[in-house]
Amino acid sequence: MDASDTALFGVSVVVAVTVIAAVVVAGLLFGFDESVLRPFALLAAEPFAWIVVAALLVAVVGHAYIG
Repeated sequence: MDASDTALFGVSVVVAVTVIAAVVVAGLLFGFDESVLRPFALLAAEPFAWIVVAALLVAVVGHAYIG
């Protein structure tokens, strides 16, 4: 990975952590009802979602190394 790929990966990690933190804070403030936990429940219950997440991760890492 070169410097631009590393920076892009770092920004994407920061965005992902921010989104997860926002969901947790929203759950703490407004209660963990079904709407807040639905994406995490889907990811835990649906094997296809893990395949999609893994494919996206492989695509990002593969693109970084090919480039």
